Amino acid sequence: MKAVGAVVATLLLLAGGYVAADVQDAVPGPLTMRRVITDPVPHPRVVALPEPVPAIAVDPDPVPAGDLQPAVDDLAAQTAPLSVTLVDLATGTTVGAIEPATPRVPASSLKLLTAAAALHQLGPTHVLPTTATWDGTTVTLVGGGDILLTVGAGAGRASLTDLAVQVADEVGEGTVTLAVDDTLFTGPRHAADWGAIDRDYVMPMASLAVGAGRSDGTAWDADPALAAARLFATELAAAGVRVDGEPLRAPSPPGATEIGRVVSAPLSEVVRHTLKESDNSVAEALGRLVALARGRAGTAEEAASAVVEVIAELGLDTAGVVLGDASGLSTSTRVTTDLLTGVLTTSLDPAHPRLAGLIPALPVAHLDGTLAERIEGAAGQVRAKTGTLLSVVSLTGVLRTDGGAAVAFSAVLADLPLGGVAGARERLDAFVTVVASDGG
Repeated sequence: MKAVGAVVATLLLLAGGYVAADVQDAVPGPLTMRRVITDPVPHPRVVALPEPVPAIAVDPDPVPAGDLQPAVDDLAAQTAPLSVTLVDLATGTTVGAIEPATPRVPASSLKLLTAAAALHQLGPTHVLPTTATWDGTTVTLVGGGDILLTVGAGAGRASLTDLAVQVADEVGEGTVTLAVDDTLFTGPRHAADWGAIDRDYVMPMASLAVGAGRSDGTAWDADPALAAARLFATELAAAGVRVDGEPLRAPSPPGATEIGRVVSAPLSEVVRHTLKESDNSVAEALGRLVALARGRAGTAEEAASAVVEVIAELGLDTAGVVLGDASGLSTSTRVTTDLLTGVLTTSLDPAHPRLAGLIPALPVAHLDGTLAERIEGAAGQVRAKTGTLLSVVSLTGVLRTDGGAAVAFSAVLADLPLGGVAGARERLDAFVTVVASDGG
């Protein structure tokens, strides 16, 4: 376990160089996918996948944490109900907790489970193909689960421009019919219990999309697959292939020949984007891909079941766990803070190397992602996944204390009154800051 502590002590935090390189000026504070209850903001544009954080030298002597229960008790006195788990990563022992085995609505902290399931089931180097087929008259754009397609320079993502050039090289100049095949994902486009507000934060699911379902960079596409096909038609025309009429929705014909293929960034980078930006749409796509890899249908329901199956196969206790979706929007989801911290500690186990990138993919306090403007008092000491719904605030991650100890933590503040989210988030950030100062 000490070896695990040494590894996490180095992975979780940007000690020294990265933070010292001017936190305020080196990285701008982006808008995020999290819900802002008191002052809503527009959805951000989808930006290029970030570069990996530079590796940090391994700390050879992990420092045990002290008793952090007083900090938990102080938070409980301010906010109830809540669940908290604090785990000392040098010893593997719980050093602070309240109702850690009580299943609660986790909000976007759930994305940690989906990300872990995707990494374990598919592997960090897995890529998602988007292909074009040809039957002599029709070019069919076939979705393979990549909803981060782009046009123009790929910037680390699959580009419809590149695919159009490949197609033009094969079919030559002329006129074709264009179809789009988005049959990989099936079932309803939204999870069963998502209401109108929830649908403001996630695209109608499809097995291919440009910009996570915002092909114009702003509003959600009503039909992401058809929107992608229309952009592909434009790119084909620029490459010398004219499309006759509007794109059709149809499966690729039997016997059609593949004439073009582009692939996504490696899954590790897709996960990184998902966790840094709290991208609900990509999380939902990852869940469906896990289901398909396990021989299930690519539906929201099967995605939720498949994620729980994979997490259980990792040896974690999923008793009482219920998933209503793969992103955390569903208020029917129930997860324990013990399970959330368990996923983090499992990701440090050398027996599960596919999960090694999970913690490095988390937002960093007062530096990037959904924590860019939060936890200033422990800037650079905390990596965590945020979560916010109308009545829930959560935070799950790892931190290094001022004394050098490494701690995994998860906190879920539930059943908040209307309008109580902003204050609860401030109390949660203050709690994490106290823990990072060794509970003092």
